[in-house]
Amino acid sequence: MPEHRTLNFDGLDGVMPEVERLLAAHETIGRWTLGQILYHLAVAVRLSMEGKPNAEPVDGRDPLRAHRRLFFRAGRFPENTHPPLAILIPPDSCDPNEQAEALREAIRRFENGDGPFASHPMLGAMSKTEWAKFHGLHCAHHLGFVVSRPIADGLSSDVS
Repeated sequence: MPEHRTLNFDGLDGVMPEVERLLAAHETIGRWTLGQILYHLAVAVRLSMEGKPNAEPVDGRDPLRAHRRLFFRAGRFPENTHPPLAILIPPDSCDPNEQAEALREAIRRFENGDGPFASHPMLGAMSKTEWAKFHGLHCAHHLGFVVSRPIADGLSSDVS
């Protein structure tokens, strides 16, 4: 069985080309299908725009600032983390092509948006630049569980 791939996206620019490549023929090596992964990523991007807008700390201090700085310094998404919100957990069945379009639309809206942007439940208030970096790390982490297969061997599949 293939291993988790290490991907690097500086932001969101490289995400959809990778998704298109994977849609052609793939197998998954985690517990979610490609459709479920794309659902999860699309919801996360939308929530960064539609969730509760950043609230300024009453005393002017950001208690999550150090945690956020460590997260970005690590340059990768932590392993074995669980979605902080139930809405991020995908349904059992997700069509990968439909979810790819949902992700494409969410990324388009994010790139064209000016904010305000929501606070992350674990990292706190983030700028658009920080959110773009977060989404790049998040997409790289999850898409690393999908391995492209040569189209010549037939059908694409999701192997859990």
